[in-house]
Amino acid sequence: MAGSILVLFLLVPLATCAVIDTSCIDASFLSEQPPENERQQVNRGERDFSVNLIKSLFNDFNSTGVHRNIFVSPSSIHATLMLAYFGAHGQTERELGQVLGAANMTKAAVQRSYLFDRAFQAIRERSPDLGYQLTHANKIYFDRQLPLNSCIQLLLQDELGVVDFQNIEKTTKEINEWVKEKTRKKIIDLLSPNSLEASTKMTLVNAAYFKGDWASKFDVEDTKRDNFYIRQDKISMTKFMKQKGKFNYYTSEELRAHVLQMPYQGEDVSMIIILPPFEDDALYNTIQRMTPDSIQGVMAEVRSGFYEVDDLTVEIPKFKIEQTLELSQTLQEMGLSFFRGENSDFSDFLEAKGAKSESISFEKALHKSFIEVNEEGSEAAAATALFGFRSARPLFHTHFIANHPFLFLIFDEKTEMIQFFGVYQDPKSAL
Repeated sequence: MAGSILVLFLLVPLATCAVIDTSCIDASFLSEQPPENERQQVNRGERDFSVNLIKSLFNDFNSTGVHRNIFVSPSSIHATLMLAYFGAHGQTERELGQVLGAANMTKAAVQRSYLFDRAFQAIRERSPDLGYQLTHANKIYFDRQLPLNSCIQLLLQDELGVVDFQNIEKTTKEINEWVKEKTRKKIIDLLSPNSLEASTKMTLVNAAYFKGDWASKFDVEDTKRDNFYIRQDKISMTKFMKQKGKFNYYTSEELRAHVLQMPYQGEDVSMIIILPPFEDDALYNTIQRMTPDSIQGVMAEVRSGFYEVDDLTVEIPKFKIEQTLELSQTLQEMGLSFFRGENSDFSDFLEAKGAKSESISFEKALHKSFIEVNEEGSEAAAATALFGFRSARPLFHTHFIANHPFLFLIFDEKTEMIQFFGVYQDPKSAL
């Protein structure tokens, strides 16, 4: 499985005033390890955000009556919003803190946990014995004329890039090349030639990449075409992969769905498939029953080993999903009003200049994603950009057959985070 994700924020100056407090980092800040309770709260906030985002996206998609496939990286979107949080002030800071699950923490505590997690990730990426590749990278590109806050420079010193946004073509190329490198060429030309404007002053970028093979691979010779039941009255043909082996598999009463864990090599990262019963409204009902606590409970149960089945026959579709989503409306519905320009205050990104300072604002969030699931494993990529300008067959305990709409998560057991999330509803809307 290979996956990558990029998140990009583009900011534009507005004619407003702000006075900046630059006392955001004390002398011992960078050398302190965050307390365990702080780290747990930040991690819990990310897990909660992931589930809330998933539910909001599903409701947005299916409100149109068109049942499309969905694929996103909640962890990447969360990481980009965290970068925005570091530069937020006042009401905007409070909104982001609430949505990100950091409402009861000081910004300094969140920053301390952020630096610890970045260090942990850097060590992990250099480990030669993982059995998979998992990379997270952040980058703030800011205009050379922008008076960037000294606290932000100290906090994110290894993640800063100075560019000239007056030279749109050169800056677009530089950002796209960074994305291309960090996502192993899975996200190419995220920014189109007209994505940036001369008024853009900053971009906040997160890129994540994952590549891994199944711990137990499918045999290509066993892949056959069969029916996929989109609804009880709508059937499509697609290729199904098949194997028999030892897997963790159980029925969740809370979600009213069957849950299968398929680990990748290295056993730290797994695909979790959540398969509701074969009823037209079953997928909707399962997602409505999803809460941060219920998903955390599912992960704990499936990882316990208590539900291991020795000879389980698994059949899942072989598929690709590629899509581009505009997420600002979804994020507004989750509580971020600054996309409408209301109470938008990102003044903590900037140094005070007398009584006046430029102000910055976000207006559009773009998420681009890709995943391929095949016999070897899976390959996934995704990118998010925030622009600031303006079954027919019964299931038995010996069979898991995903031949009707289901959810899937790519779950990082080291951090207990959802790296990627998808809803597979229709083979014809997949590539």
